[in-house]
Amino acid sequence: MSASFDLSRISIENTPAVTPEDITNARAQNQILEDRLGSAKIGRFLEDTRLRRYLTYIFSFIIFLWLSAVISILYFNNNVLNLKLPENVLITLLTTTSINVIGMMLIILKNLFPQVPNQD
Repeated sequence: MSASFDLSRISIENTPAVTPEDITNARAQNQILEDRLGSAKIGRFLEDTRLRRYLTYIFSFIIFLWLSAVISILYFNNNVLNLKLPENVLITLLTTTSINVIGMMLIILKNLFPQVPNQD
C-alpha cells in the first residue's frame, strides 16, 4: 500500500499576494508584542528591586543579631556569666564572625550592584 504523490501539481502561483493591509497588520501586531515585552521587563525589574530591598533588610537584621550575639558572648565571658571560655575559642568566634559578616555583605552588594558583562 504505497501512496504516490505527484509533486508537480503543487504551484506557488496559487498563494495569495501580500497586501499592504497585511504588512500594516503585521507591524501593528509586532508593536503590540514589543510593548508587552517591554512591560514584562519593567515589571520584572520592579519585582527584582523590591525583592532585593527586602533581602537587604533581612540580611542586615541577621548581621545585627549575629554581631549582637558575639558581642554579648565576649562581654559576658568574664563579667556576668563567668563563662571563662578559652582564648582559642574566642579567637575562633571572632574570626568566623568576621568572615561571615564580610561574606554576607559581599552577597548583598553583588546582588544590589550586579556586574554587566562588556558587550564589545
